[in-house]
Amino acid sequence: MWAQKPNDLTVWDIIARLAQEAEQNGRPSPVLDHSAPDYPLSREMAHRVLQLHRVCDRVRCARKAAAWMRLVELGAVVPRPPNGSM
Repeated sequence: MWAQKPNDLTVWDIIARLAQEAEQNGRPSPVLDHSAPDYPLSREMAHRVLQLHRVCDRVRCARKAAAWMRLVELGAVVPRPPNGSM
């Protein structure tokens, strides 16, 4: 019906820009959901969560922690052993 002009910003463009700026400054994104998911993550979804939440701390970001644990369960990630255990 209405054609989008090439220079018009969408909500998703703005969200992506905010997330990118936060990441460049070493801060968690203000526009990403950091709460634990209420559904099981697939391998692909868990991988994407880790990409999106790169700068988040797993201790503080429940979503990143859930994605990490899911990939460990699937054998896609092997955690580093604690210091001194090798």
